[in-house]
Amino acid sequence: MTSEVLLYIHHHLDSKISLESLGKVTGYSPFHLQKKLSRELGTPLGKYIQEQRLHTAAYLLALTRLPILDIMTMVGFEDNSAFGRAFKKLYAVPPLQYRSSQTHQQAHPHQTSRYISTNGVICREAPKTARIFTSRGDYFSRESFAIWEDVTAYIASIGRTPDDFEHYSVFHECPHITGNRDSRFDAAIVPKGFTLPAEPFLHSSILDGKYIKFNFCSAVQEYESVSAEVNNAVAAQPEIRHREGASYFRYDSMPSPHNPDNLFINWYLPIA
Repeated sequence: MTSEVLLYIHHHLDSKISLESLGKVTGYSPFHLQKKLSRELGTPLGKYIQEQRLHTAAYLLALTRLPILDIMTMVGFEDNSAFGRAFKKLYAVPPLQYRSSQTHQQAHPHQTSRYISTNGVICREAPKTARIFTSRGDYFSRESFAIWEDVTAYIASIGRTPDDFEHYSVFHECPHITGNRDSRFDAAIVPKGFTLPAEPFLHSSILDGKYIKFNFCSAVQEYESVSAEVNNAVAAQPEIRHREGASYFRYDSMPSPHNPDNLFINWYLPIA
């Protein structure tokens, strides 16, 4: 029971987590649940949840370029002052100073290594014209990011920078369903406010239709377990039905072929 509750907490840091919501997960009464978990965790449940929010914030501050206000919201804080005070109490410095100080990060290392929210958001996306770089391989392997070397070279060849584009991976099948670890996927870049040189056979429309979007950030070696957890979250919602079509990762910045870990990702799964 405890592991089930802890998984729920880690998947819902961007939400209000109440004893009532945890009770629905476990079937225990809120009073019994609080008493049992506080005893097993060795700390009050509310304090544990607060610390997990702050440890995850420290991880995102240290290893991503996400704005601090976005991180604050992602870990369940609504007030900037309250977030700053709580973070400083646990990590000795305010969030901005923690992000900018390698020395302080080493002295007060973050206590978690990933972020995942299974609060899926249903959205409709208009098609985007992208420049496609096709590839095959294991979605869950760091080697799959080698294709971004080609992307880097192309962007330089047209006199642009990575910040001039949105960056996506396009996945054409689900290894959890097919069992196939050698699958087609594409790297895709979408220009921000300008038109790419005409290359009709290398351009394609992406993100067209209805999706459920999840957010996560982790090392690549965690992608398989994150994928399983997200698929379980979708399966638990009978009103959500998959439809045929590609799924997409949208990255917060262009992946490095050599160090692709800890990218913040919006994952779009096609639904009917």
